Amino acid sequence: MEYYRGKNILITGAFGGFGLCFISQLLDSGASLILCDAPQSAIPIRGRGKSLPVPVSGREKQILSVIWADLSNAEGCNRLYEEYRKLGKGVDIIIHNAGIAFGGEYVDIPPELNEKIINVNLISIMRLNALFLPELIRHRSGHLIYMSSVAGFVATPLAVSYSTSKFGVRSFAMALHGEIRKHGIRTSIVYPFFSKTSILNSQRFGNPQISTLPGFCATSPADVVTCTLKGAKKGRMHICPGFFSKVMWLAVRLHPVISAQRKIQGYSS
Repeated sequence: MEYYRGKNILITGAFGGFGLCFISQLLDSGASLILCDAPQSAIPIRGRGKSLPVPVSGREKQILSVIWADLSNAEGCNRLYEEYRKLGKGVDIIIHNAGIAFGGEYVDIPPELNEKIINVNLISIMRLNALFLPELIRHRSGHLIYMSSVAGFVATPLAVSYSTSKFGVRSFAMALHGEIRKHGIRTSIVYPFFSKTSILNSQRFGNPQISTLPGFCATSPADVVTCTLKGAKKGRMHICPGFFSKVMWLAVRLHPVISAQRKIQGYSS
């Protein structure tokens, strides 16, 4: 995709299911990448392009940096920004992909973990945008891509804090877009449905009756990322990757009671 060729792209949550697909597809597109994930990430990456779980042979120079930062707190967000500044390179696109979840009824999940979900999934985005936006505004260009979720427009029991964070991402991105579009900065918000990523195996608390969706409902992370990159290239603000994401997007508008989840039980990715 020519839109991404030659651009410097920051990816948070870079070594999760979606993150690895972003790495692979963006390398193929000719982009240069700044990769960020939590220090406790299980992926053994120690140097630029070394041991990456995607093919990088001959493209090591496209990996500008690997930055370990805990985005659940202000110190980690500041660390990411300071390490980026040391590169001496500008950023053209930020993919806000970092996210965590815990399953179970709200009262069964320890309060500090509910707060961590909000901090990683939403507050870190607000902090990072506050750090990076002045540069994008000065250059009058840039693109912010937010990985939200169907749970960002369908209120989801047994994932209350996760759903709250994703609603927040959607609201924040849309409201901020109203301020920054005059500076030539694009916004895209992505709403994946059930997808085969590690977040589906998140720790559960209590004894939640979480329904398991049939396998055919699951989208592949690679397909979600392909749809995301195509939609962002076209300048779309709202991107619904896959059949079920599109169905839910339309259903909420045709029958808003669905958004209250009055009869639907389950745990959305």
